[in-house]
Amino acid sequence: MNDKFFPELARRLEREGIATSPVEKACLPVVVGEQEAMWVQSWGGLILNAEAANDPAVNRVYDTVAGISAQVYEYTEAMTAAPPFHADGLHEGFRLLADFNGVVLAGQELGGSWGYKFVTWQRTPDRTAVTQGNYYDGGDKYEAAKLDFACRAGLVQESRQFSNEQLAEVYRCVHETLDSEYPITDQRRKVLEQVAEQIESGVDDLDELVGQSNQRELDAAREQGRAGPNMEF
Repeated sequence: MNDKFFPELARRLEREGIATSPVEKACLPVVVGEQEAMWVQSWGGLILNAEAANDPAVNRVYDTVAGISAQVYEYTEAMTAAPPFHADGLHEGFRLLADFNGVVLAGQELGGSWGYKFVTWQRTPDRTAVTQGNYYDGGDKYEAAKLDFACRAGLVQESRQFSNEQLAEVYRCVHETLDSEYPITDQRRKVLEQVAEQIESGVDDLDELVGQSNQRELDAAREQGRAGPNMEF
């Protein structure tokens, strides 16, 4: 059994403002309001309390817990199975998660309430040391560390990757098209709806980013209104 999973998951959920109870019967109870709304199993699966199934607040928490649980289980399992990573001048107890094309992805358990951190390095030509480290502090940066490794190692094309901020802008543009009265083909509508769904599932803080983008435009419009029309002769 992965004995790192539940402590790390409880710590991550606490940071999101989600309460948990002590582990019982190989499950971590998740508390919403004053009731145990769901239980996370030792392999990351969730059991929903039938009495709370129709509560919108519970459903929102369920989605958040499901995403975090899957991620935490993945990296705690990977760290448990990974061998120690040795390199000249490196003495911080890292474990090797991936190694390809002269690039490594390593992780370190920090202990206490600090959780984990991840880093990508370029190996030196003689493979005895590492250089050019990109550090990612916290388990919530795990996906970013994996993507950085994949790009640096040449497993994916970096030019095909978009930041969450860029995806939020794409999402806004997609919905501006879908919500407009301009005619579009059924095929194009289906593709745009798929794009929106894919962004929704891949960007955890999408609502916040879209809200920030909308607010910036409102602020810019108010500022332009106070400045008056720009007339050139």
